[in-house]
Amino acid sequence: MNCMKCGSEIEEGQVFCADCLELMAKYPVKPGIAIQLPHRKETPVLKKMHIKRRQPPTPEEQIHRLKKRLRVVLILWLLTLVLLAVTIYPTFDYFFGEDIPLPGQNYHTVTSTESTAP
Repeated sequence: MNCMKCGSEIEEGQVFCADCLELMAKYPVKPGIAIQLPHRKETPVLKKMHIKRRQPPTPEEQIHRLKKRLRVVLILWLLTLVLLAVTIYPTFDYFFGEDIPLPGQNYHTVTSTESTAP
């Protein structure tokens, strides 16, 4: 027979292996709560698969990843400089450019030195 939780081999008449029972003892269920056990199949339960860890990258892969990151950082840095220039130029032009007339004073007076008298 197999454990209902992890699928390891257990003796006949048992439902869970010793490891699973120990784990379940840490989280007891209150008395009076109904628990439904899954239906035991005749086919053995597959054991849990452990995720294989990736192998450390080779030096060539590390260099490739670093070059890719460097390109991304360089592009973002240049984009930041362009946005900064686009933001700063109008500000300097506004404060240090031509005098902007105040509202209501957007006219110029022209004085003529010629006399229109006959």
